[in-house]
Amino acid sequence: MRLSPEYWRQVGRSVSWRMTPSGRRRLALEHAKLHTRAVEPGLDNVDREGYVESHGKHIAYYVGTEPTHPQATVVFIHGFTLSAESFFLQAKHLRRHWPQVRSLLMDLRGHGRTGTTPVQECSVDYAADDVIATIRHCAQDDSPIILVGHSLGGLVAFAVLRRMSEQERQRVAGMVLVSTSIDALAARGLPQLLKTPVAEKVRSAMETSPEEAAQLRQEAAAILAPALAATVFRRPTNYNLIEFHAAMINETPLETFIGFLDDLQEHQEDQAAPYLRDIRGRIMVGDKDGVTPISQARRIKELWPQARLDVVHDAGHMIILEAPEAVNTALDGLLGVTVQCRR
Repeated sequence: MRLSPEYWRQVGRSVSWRMTPSGRRRLALEHAKLHTRAVEPGLDNVDREGYVESHGKHIAYYVGTEPTHPQATVVFIHGFTLSAESFFLQAKHLRRHWPQVRSLLMDLRGHGRTGTTPVQECSVDYAADDVIATIRHCAQDDSPIILVGHSLGGLVAFAVLRRMSEQERQRVAGMVLVSTSIDALAARGLPQLLKTPVAEKVRSAMETSPEEAAQLRQEAAAILAPALAATVFRRPTNYNLIEFHAAMINETPLETFIGFLDDLQEHQEDQAAPYLRDIRGRIMVGDKDGVTPISQARRIKELWPQARLDVVHDAGHMIILEAPEAVNTALDGLLGVTVQCRR
């Protein structure tokens, strides 16, 4: 079932409204709430939050649940142009069903509360170091770690394995990779989508005039946010979640679009394959994902044969919002084994 044109008209309208204070007030009146972390959709209940330094950047983190003696730590790594809040349904599930498991989320550089990062520092390797720094700061015990990466976050999870110390790597008991890739995306998917006339115009403006780039911000967001939303959702999805997704894209700095777009053209993580041998895991992909297609999930499966491949029916790229129950079930399975092994 295809999402109706009215969905995308509403998304485009809400994104454009979000660009001005008067528009945000209008949305508040319409929905009787502002898009903040105090209400859903979003991380509405966290035990701790703060910042940790990584390569001179202050990375925002959230500890959704923080038991005194955690049986495991689930580390959520969000996708391109999103934020930690994109995993709010999974964090809520863990709080409800796994109260003895720590959930750890962060806004990667150039995203969410972490904010603007120079173009040259927006890369998978830098983002992986952000994750490692956050783990070192927030999960200093010996609890086993499960990495959960969505889209770009999956590539980052591979880089985390490759770049962390051997002692830290020994703690990684499992991984859930959702709608991700291991090869460079230069020829298809998200980078191609972002090669729009507006994106190219913004790139040129940033290279010559920051003021001109700022003036183009509204135009770029109004086109790119609905276009990305239309590309990634394939199931009929609650409109509040569609708007929530578009708002995260809209709030992403232009430097992030350009920096990660450049890096994703070339970046691949097949060198992480040797580190997957002793790790349990799940590879998840929607059968209608046009950004990271099934062929990429199968490629990861070739390099990680002990992992289970789950193809989610009628789902696109945003499985964590479209089909959260599938991701939660995968987490339940990995946590059940991990916690049992620890006892």
